[in-house]
Amino acid sequence: MNQQQMLDFKLRLLERAHQLRDELQRTRAKSVEETPGQVAQRARDSEDDSFATLVVDTNLSEMERDAEELRLIDSALQRINAGTYGNCVSCDQPIPIARLKAEPTAERCVQCQELFEKTHVSVRTPSL
Repeated sequence: MNQQQMLDFKLRLLERAHQLRDELQRTRAKSVEETPGQVAQRARDSEDDSFATLVVDTNLSEMERDAEELRLIDSALQRINAGTYGNCVSCDQPIPIARLKAEPTAERCVQCQELFEKTHVSVRTPSL
């Protein structure tokens, strides 16, 4: 990967981090306004409590999702600063540019990521 590509990825990651921080602030402000009691007061029907809980849970889920993406971006920016961005953290082979364009926070090449997903339980992996 050349220096221009590295700079382009860094700028893209920084822009996305800025967007996520804005989203987190908006969601946080919205969640302050949408406590279960306040939502239930506005809804005023027989299913107030469940609706109020759903709204609050949705806000929390959005914040958790955005915070996780920010952690991934911060990790990618650290790899850029360390000069290891674009190399697989498992096999140290270059990650294809097409993969990085699709997923700029990618830490692994496709083969290592597939193996990682098969051998590690993820919070994102649904289970019964």
